[in-house]
Amino acid sequence: MDNPNTYGGKALAGTATESAAKKAGEKAVDRGLNAIIDFVKNKYGEAQVKIGTVFDRYLHNATQRYNQIRTLTTGTMPRRIIGKDSLYVQSGLNHNGEEIDTSSVDSLLQISRNLLILGTDGVGKSMLTRYLFLDTAEYERYVPVLIELRRIGIQLSGELSILDLIYSCMEDFNVDLPKDQFEYSLQLGKYLFLFDGFDEVKSSLAKETAEAIQKFSAKYPNNSFIVTSRPKAETSPLETFTTMESMPLSKAQAVDLASRIWAKDEKTMEFCRQLNEILYEKHKDFAENPLLLSMMFLTFMRNSSIPEHLSDFYKKAYDALYSAHDNQDKGCYRRDFECKTLDENEFKRILSHFCFHSYFKEDYEFSEAEIIRYLQNSLDKLGLAEIRSIDYLTDLRNVVCMIIKDGDIYRFSHRSFQTYFAAYYSAHSLTDEQQKRLFTNILSDGDVYFGRIDYYDLLMQIELDRFAENALECGLRNLIQKAGATQRPDEFLLRTAYDRIENHTSSLDEGHTTNERIFYGVISESSSYYDSNILSLFYRCSKSYYSDFDDITHEYRSNKEQAIKNYVKLILQPEEFRKDGHEFVILFEKIDTTDCITDDERQRLYNLIIEYHWGKGICMRITEWLDKLDMKRALLESPSFIDNL
Repeated sequence: MDNPNTYGGKALAGTATESAAKKAGEKAVDRGLNAIIDFVKNKYGEAQVKIGTVFDRYLHNATQRYNQIRTLTTGTMPRRIIGKDSLYVQSGLNHNGEEIDTSSVDSLLQISRNLLILGTDGVGKSMLTRYLFLDTAEYERYVPVLIELRRIGIQLSGELSILDLIYSCMEDFNVDLPKDQFEYSLQLGKYLFLFDGFDEVKSSLAKETAEAIQKFSAKYPNNSFIVTSRPKAETSPLETFTTMESMPLSKAQAVDLASRIWAKDEKTMEFCRQLNEILYEKHKDFAENPLLLSMMFLTFMRNSSIPEHLSDFYKKAYDALYSAHDNQDKGCYRRDFECKTLDENEFKRILSHFCFHSYFKEDYEFSEAEIIRYLQNSLDKLGLAEIRSIDYLTDLRNVVCMIIKDGDIYRFSHRSFQTYFAAYYSAHSLTDEQQKRLFTNILSDGDVYFGRIDYYDLLMQIELDRFAENALECGLRNLIQKAGATQRPDEFLLRTAYDRIENHTSSLDEGHTTNERIFYGVISESSSYYDSNILSLFYRCSKSYYSDFDDITHEYRSNKEQAIKNYVKLILQPEEFRKDGHEFVILFEKIDTTDCITDDERQRLYNLIIEYHWGKGICMRITEWLDKLDMKRALLESPSFIDNL
């Protein structure tokens, strides 16, 4: 690339010449590979160089593997990502409010050679990574290497090596790569390294892993690096990586994907019709996410209707899988269970116990011995030791499709199911005292809490009142007592929860218009993670408790946002704005010490931030909720308490 580090350039679709080359079947990757071979030969001599043969074998074997994928809807039958009857549907990436084409890696690398792609569960980050590997291996002039970052866990903390990780991932494909030749070839800059699944790295290794990637990319800057992750605090050491966000499926993309999931029969066509006419707008949060769209499809096939809430979604999707019939060919045969004596509730109890324990130990993939050990522990704990763990594992794989086997590794068909059943177990099997201790432990660790948001959201949907009492009540009472001793309680709670405000652009709606949003940074190290997380969780809960919470209209927030930005412009110097003024970060500490605004203006700014974020204030909402809780308990003392239940 002539200018690989250009920022803000507009990504363009492939040229006519490139399209013609693709039609002709030209393998542009050979140009990059030949350059690597010649480069290494100059140092080691032609007789000693094996790197060409090795990479031919690697690319062939890896392409065969990465082009086969099994999903919730394909069951045990793998599907292709590219080629005939492919499952893959392209969606864009958002960079500074602009949609970036993902049909070719060149479109992405026009922005930067170091990219961090962020997206929530199920948006297709891993599918995109595989597609980029396959497309690059066939049509681009780079040599792609795909690295599954969860494998970093086999290394020891303090001794992490990205080079060793890359090397081991390549060895999996039956290649004998001379390590010294490979390391020397990195200097040429012909590689595209695709690091998939940073969010699957254990939290204890996450920061160190990010720093190791940063150092590796700095050591070999002529290569290109793409990292995918859920939004996660530990990606912050990737300071030279340009962030992009996965974009949701548009209606057209969602309908296209739905039409590919299953055979094009009458029911598939009916789902696509309803998706196009009604379901996409009605259930947009589900329909714009490929994973949730697949689950919508499954539940529609069984129930001819779609549930409203995410927890109901997972429940019905699981139910559909548990009792599924393979009707691709209208044969409608039922897959037989190995564990014939287990009823449906017992089967779910074992699964939820297994998911709960593996989730909180941050184990997302397993050797056969490891998953058997987990399952045997669940069977023993639940008094079902007569069930063989290997039989239960077979049913998890072949009947309900919760687990898939990839080589010698077992993993969840999608991690979101592990999260849902961890929440299900918490709700249905833990006592109040067990929940309180669990929540206190998690909320006291900021890094761990950050990765549990999906778990908490599901718990709120499953049992909002009980969850709120067990997770929040004690902490909120302490905070309200502290806040009441200050002159400005809401400002005290704002500072407890956050230490800065940030503004950045995002392009999330179907029309890809630019929307600016203000949000708040992580707490300072001198604050309590527990207090901050309690407030953050109550804020999420309060949206469910208060029907008037949406009185914070778009116009109301837009006015507050503009007023906040006007004050910030008075405080920050022009060079402190990033990307042409579309993004800024300002610490409360700077607001407190600046001479650019008066004390009255300073207080007005804090009031605006509070109103923008919490509307009529957080102290009042907390107090109202605690009062209602006290009233509910007082009614239990009434002789006619049954009437109040």
